Amino acid sequence: MDMKTHHLLFILIALPLFCSCRSSRSMLREIQALKSSLYYELTSPIYQEKADQTVYLDFIDYSNMDYYTSVKRKKSAYIPLLLYNYEGELFHLRLGESSLTQLYREFLTEALLTECNSSTCCHLIDNQKGKMIPDSAYRLEIKIRKNETCGRIKLNQSSIPWFEGEMLEVVNNKIRPAASSLAISIRLTQKEDCLLDKTYSTEYQQTTKAQRFEDSPSANAACLDDMTECLSMATKEIVEEISRDIHLILSLQPKSRH
Repeated sequence: MDMKTHHLLFILIALPLFCSCRSSRSMLREIQALKSSLYYELTSPIYQEKADQTVYLDFIDYSNMDYYTSVKRKKSAYIPLLLYNYEGELFHLRLGESSLTQLYREFLTEALLTECNSSTCCHLIDNQKGKMIPDSAYRLEIKIRKNETCGRIKLNQSSIPWFEGEMLEVVNNKIRPAASSLAISIRLTQKEDCLLDKTYSTEYQQTTKAQRFEDSPSANAACLDDMTECLSMATKEIVEEISRDIHLILSLQPKSRH
């Protein structure tokens, strides 16, 4: 095997590795420059009557999620042929709080206020400033135990020789449905009595089909939006359970106002 053949083989081996590393870094830069919004849609009936009980929600001090969204390449394939070249890469993404338009703990606070205050059983008040409350008042403490949301992007690019020596490139990028693992603990107390101490958890996965995109920036943005939607839905699932349990507990308590 002569020197030219050695050089050609080296280029064929090194080129896909170089492209993959560059793609991973560029994806990370693109993702970290994007922002996406969490949302909470109230689907429970709203009652206009005054609430029977008042509950004070303590400040939620920790979102328990990474600050930056991370991108890791899990698989890569490069197939150079005479009439057909294929390059494919699979990336795993983990949602970070810096990619959100608001802190997750703030979103959770708003979600709890929205859901709990739709009922006449209790009036939930945000006491994040730690103001003095009546001794006999109900107090709600929240701790976020686990908060992980992941997504996947698969980049596929094929090139085929075309007319006059040009190459025809076919891009087929896909995002896979995101998944959230969320656990939230609550503690409802009155004076020294603990009325409810429970941890709620969910493993929520999006049910949307894989979507296709012509370029990686569009796939990155769509994957980020899919992850935030997934986390929003996981939060809604838990918040609705929390609200139901609080209302059940308070409905069994003597009626009073604080």
